[in-house]
Amino acid sequence: MTTIDLKVTLQLNEEDYFKVGDHIFTKNDKLKSIEERLHFCGSSAIKAFKEYESLLTMEIMDNWSKLIKALNQTTSCCAVWDNRKIIQELVEKRDHSVSWYVKNCRIC
Repeated sequence: MTTIDLKVTLQLNEEDYFKVGDHIFTKNDKLKSIEERLHFCGSSAIKAFKEYESLLTMEIMDNWSKLIKALNQTTSCCAVWDNRKIIQELVEKRDHSVSWYVKNCRIC
């Protein structure tokens, strides 16, 4: 098992940022590159991704993210999606409509 600890400390000039709640908005676009490398997802998705880790690309991850958003928007109630099945379809480059995923990848 590999452990990676990250700690980022930023020093910004008062005129270079403002805060809204816990969010920091800054004109310093160099900081954007630090944040772009950090992405968050649920623990059940991580388990599914681990199985396909060597096959995953950022394109697949972007497609997964967009697809999950579309799936969540097409359902009127809280749905749980089979991330393992979704990733498998994306890795194998199978082209499906969102409705196919609704019918075939919904757990509940």
